[in-house]
Amino acid sequence: MKTILLAIDHGLTLSYFLYTDLANQWLEKDIRLVFLVQEDLVPWFRKEFAGKDNLIFDTVREAQAEQYRRLYLPGLQGLMEYMRKSSASRRIPLTYVDTHRQRTEFAAQGRWKYYLRVSRPAIGLLRSSSLARKVFRWMQSALFTPAIYEDLLDQYQPDLLISGTAGWKIDRYLLREAKRRGIKTAMVIIGWDNPSAHGLQGANVDYANVWSDVHRWELSAGLDWPIKNIHVGGMPLYDNYINKKWLMPRQTYFAMHNLDPQMKLIVYVATALSISPNLHIVELLVDIVRQQKLAMPVQLLIRLHPNHFKSTPHYEQEREAIYLVAGQCPDVCVAAPTALAGGAPKYSGTDFQEKASMLAYCDILVSIYSTMVLEAALHDKPIVSACIDTPEGWPGHFWIPLSQVPAWPTASRVNRAGASTTVFTPAQLIDALNAYLIQPSLHAEGRAQFAKQELTFLNGESTRETGDYILSLLGIDHG
Repeated sequence: MKTILLAIDHGLTLSYFLYTDLANQWLEKDIRLVFLVQEDLVPWFRKEFAGKDNLIFDTVREAQAEQYRRLYLPGLQGLMEYMRKSSASRRIPLTYVDTHRQRTEFAAQGRWKYYLRVSRPAIGLLRSSSLARKVFRWMQSALFTPAIYEDLLDQYQPDLLISGTAGWKIDRYLLREAKRRGIKTAMVIIGWDNPSAHGLQGANVDYANVWSDVHRWELSAGLDWPIKNIHVGGMPLYDNYINKKWLMPRQTYFAMHNLDPQMKLIVYVATALSISPNLHIVELLVDIVRQQKLAMPVQLLIRLHPNHFKSTPHYEQEREAIYLVAGQCPDVCVAAPTALAGGAPKYSGTDFQEKASMLAYCDILVSIYSTMVLEAALHDKPIVSACIDTPEGWPGHFWIPLSQVPAWPTASRVNRAGASTTVFTPAQLIDALNAYLIQPSLHAEGRAQFAKQELTFLNGESTRETGDYILSLLGIDHG
């Protein structure tokens, strides 16, 4: 019996395997699947999937990995992680990794700020030399490959280890241990911007399954990944958008949020708070709805960002401020988060019925180039990219003006495809919303082109394409 070990870092990664047909496809081939998840979720998953002998849940050992990171040469590990996240070949756009570098330097204090600055020449070398990048990857593994997972690897004897990242998170230690043992490793791309956002690999991963030729180019040109080891399999989770597996009846969805199914619905999807506040855009949209400044009556649904539920004071403050502003208008509501396995309420990555129904029934989606822009294009929904600068940003914290975001890699692809309207002022926002309310088909051709470019498979083939590729890495015929 073949065994796949799957490193799960968050709910979306788990959903990628368990809430598509990927896991079932492999179980049908008599493959044992061992999911490594957060320790406090292990009992819940074991109970939820009891009776499936080849579906096993164990701990990903985040606590032990974090302890190793904090206690074993933490300064050197931290410096190398900073350099890794700040580096990739100059052949691809480096906006994301530059933003990481700037944010880290902004937050640094004392000697640490000095160490980061003096490492800039080394970062420049990593960006310009493939040999330097190869040596750097070797150094990571040579210096920092612990034995945290030794007994797990002994116990399960995996034939393949799959992770949702290329060692960009705490999975780097597990991937390095597996590589040292000669275990075949693979990454599946979970996030749309991941290939260009996280810098160099944190571990030498053998294979990659990506969404599109754009991703394949980013990995090969930017991270020196052998192109023959990159497979375009699409995004399996989105097959369930296409086949409407998650779609609620329209009346049910609108009733859940106390919305009027006869009124037009505008959805605002918050951006990552590490970039900029969202509150000023929420206030603007709420005012537009309250004053009914558009060509026809509308209502507004706000979807917060997962970062809003982190225990970061200014993120929490903005979340509560958004709830307060939304409560001032009866035609505005906030999509409530859910809790997974008794945890704190948050967007867990498993609220797909909410997202699928929201995308199916909204009339316009407003965002700042989040992944939801791509999901909206897949649903042929008009998109407004609201790059309106905040008056003051995050006082005392790193932020960037939203007007800079259209030049970022994923955003620039949205613009080149003509898939959305980008606005920089309140007046432009009103004009764009009115244009789409009056003519919903505006930019439909650009949306279709964009979805095809970024997702490759638009007829529900991604799950089979990805599943068959993983089987081929195990030497199993998928016929």
